[in-house]
Amino acid sequence: MKSFILKEGIFWVGAVDYNPPKFGPSLSKGTTYNSYLISDEKTALIDTVKHGFTQELVSRISDAIDISKIDYIVIGNYQMDHSGSLPFLMKRAKNAKIVTTEGSKKAIEKYHGSKWEFEIVSDGDLINLGRTTLLFKEFKLNDCDLLLTYSIEDRILFSGDLFSQHIASPKRTDIDIKDLEYDALSYFVNYLLPLSELPSLKDVKILAPNHGAVWIKDAKNIIQKYEDWIKRESKNKAIIIYGSTWRGTEKMAYAIADGIGSVGAEIEVINYVNSNLEDILVKIFESKSIVIGCPSSNYGVPFELSKLLYNLKHLKLENRLLTLFTCYSFKESPIPLLLGLTSNLGFELFDPPLEIKYMPNEEEINLCFELGTKIGEKTKSNKSK
Repeated sequence: MKSFILKEGIFWVGAVDYNPPKFGPSLSKGTTYNSYLISDEKTALIDTVKHGFTQELVSRISDAIDISKIDYIVIGNYQMDHSGSLPFLMKRAKNAKIVTTEGSKKAIEKYHGSKWEFEIVSDGDLINLGRTTLLFKEFKLNDCDLLLTYSIEDRILFSGDLFSQHIASPKRTDIDIKDLEYDALSYFVNYLLPLSELPSLKDVKILAPNHGAVWIKDAKNIIQKYEDWIKRESKNKAIIIYGSTWRGTEKMAYAIADGIGSVGAEIEVINYVNSNLEDILVKIFESKSIVIGCPSSNYGVPFELSKLLYNLKHLKLENRLLTLFTCYSFKESPIPLLLGLTSNLGFELFDPPLEIKYMPNEEEINLCFELGTKIGEKTKSNKSK
């Protein structure tokens, strides 16, 4: 297998996984395990790949250099999709030191049970490879200590999970892969929140993340997008998320949507049963008004909806309007339970929940439409802070 030349002396030598196991959300498009080789007077490998893809890694490294010549293997992310091939690789690169943080060293030794030679670095430390100087930045993400590597002379940041996308493609950069913003946003929402700040990126020209395409053409743009996303700002749009058994809740959802649309507000309607959780979370992240419809269930609130709300809580969104509705047939409405599940989301309850039993009649459909017009007007007029 061939390496990919990012620029003179710097290669992508990772692996493409078109059908990864569902170990996390947002994997419907596959993923890559990115590994980067810097060949200078000394040679450094930035991260490895998941176990099972070692052959691809070794083949691509060997296309660029003699693998035994590797001096440093930098592990910025000790998790197994980035350190999994270390045991086999270290048998071939026998003189290599593993460069990582003290915390990651403990994790690597526990994962792999091997005693290798380590060079422990911390924030601001440097390693000189010849013409190339590597600057290390420690970065904490969701209680995981990451090590970012910056090539000073090349102005390349090997950015770990930051700026990643879960996509599988034979193309390697944003020059050849178009429309990456949604995939980057999906990764941001599903893996990086509650991210609150970025490291200093003022001198970065190229972003080389752990997953997906390398940002060359749009590096500055995606950094700005991250700055915007970190603020949790929403668009002036509404989203209706509902489930339905006998179409009662669905009829309510459609009538509310008609009302929202009738005043010119942007609206999207999603049946959570038929949609991917990761996509719903992204759409909620972008929306100012969230309208949730709960059908009848033996458990009060269906499992799928409870799961969605559990994941939504961890996004820590604010400045959103919440409206609840139900069409139910059991003795008790699910709304009290739904209010309990949504009370810790940090949303503003826009109107009292709308509760209809059995099936909405024409008068009740009109109530749904009127509710929608109020939501639409509020959505258009309110901007997130």
